[in-house]
This record gives sequence, structure tokens and C-alpha cells, in this order.
Amino acid sequence: MNMLNKNERYLIDLMSGKLNYIHIDRNGDFNNTNIDWKDTLILSGSFNPLHKGHEELKEIATAMTKRKPYYELSIKNAVKLTISTDEIFERIRQFKGKGDIVLSDAKIFTEKSHIYQGAIFVIGADLCQEINNPIYYGGEEGLKKSLMTIKNNNCRFLVAGRFFNNKYHTIDDLMNISKEHRFLFESIPEKLFRLDISSTEIRLMNKE
Repeated sequence: MNMLNKNERYLIDLMSGKLNYIHIDRNGDFNNTNIDWKDTLILSGSFNPLHKGHEELKEIATAMTKRKPYYELSIKNAVKLTISTDEIFERIRQFKGKGDIVLSDAKIFTEKSHIYQGAIFVIGADLCQEINNPIYYGGEEGLKKSLMTIKNNNCRFLVAGRFFNNKYHTIDDLMNISKEHRFLFESIPEKLFRLDISSTEIRLMNKE
């Protein structure tokens, strides 16, 4: 019972801003270990649910970069409201024995880059398209400023192809990445990794 109380205390400290992130090891133990992010790889997501595609993507990206991988779950995200405490614990339980996870309250990658300076973020092409959409930043200037912040924090992206809008997209199919910022985004070759199913589709299949 004490263990749960300790974990809940960590969560309260994260929500109140006392902590930037919480590290949860593969045994499910919460701690506030100070991690040097320069040699790390971060796969962010809502993991609702965690599926084989996430695990395969983590393995491929780890092999490509030779960096230590972490899953990252934010208690907030850019579109949806804060996740409930019960839901957070439920999602974290999926990772037991499968890898380290960090929990943050950073909604967007500009904020994440301040916390995880030097890290490489692993994302899908659908999210890459959103990251480069000026609508989320109040226009082109805001987008430019955001991407420069990510660059200045020595972060960059590894991008996996994804099936969306009835078509399989790789990074080269995305029309909205400016030449100026293309260097921040490296492609994971399709022959190494291809995923045609999303968490949403898996949730729907599980309900049937």
C-alpha cells in the first residue's frame, strides 16, 4: 500500500510542477532519477493501448541510433484534457517488464525539448505533419520559433511512415516540411518498419 502512496505522491509533484518528469523503470517503480538525455531515444504516445507496433518501432529506432530507449507518456496532450490518475496508472501498468517510461506534463514537443535536451524523438509521419502545421503555433513565425527551440535544445526526430488519409505516407510525402527545417527530421526506411494500424483501430477491434 505504501508503494502506491509513494507513486501517487510523485504524480502530485509532477502535476503541481515540482517535478519535470518521473522515471518509471521496467519493474514499475517510480523515481526522480536525474537522466542525461543526450544518449536517449524517446517514443512519445498516449499508449491507449500499448501495442506491438510501438514495441517494434522502439526496437528499430534503438538499432538505428544505438541510444537508450524510453517510452514517454504525457499526463496532458495538445488536444485532449488531462488524463485521470486512474487512467495514468492503468496505462503505466502496460509497460511492466517491457521498458522504461517517463511521465511528463509537456503537451507539445517544444516543451518536451526543454525537459529532454539532446534526445531524439521517435514519431509517426502523421504526427510529423501536425508538428509542422502552423495552425498549432498561431502562424508561420510561431512554427519557425518552435522548431528553432527544438534545434537549440539539441533535439531532433526520427520519423516512421504511417497509413493515414487512405494512403501510406513517409516523410517524403509530407508537403508541409520547409527545406529550412527538413534537417530536424530523419526517415526510418519503410523496409525496416511499416505500420498500417493505429491505436484507435486496435481499441475498436478490442471492443468488438
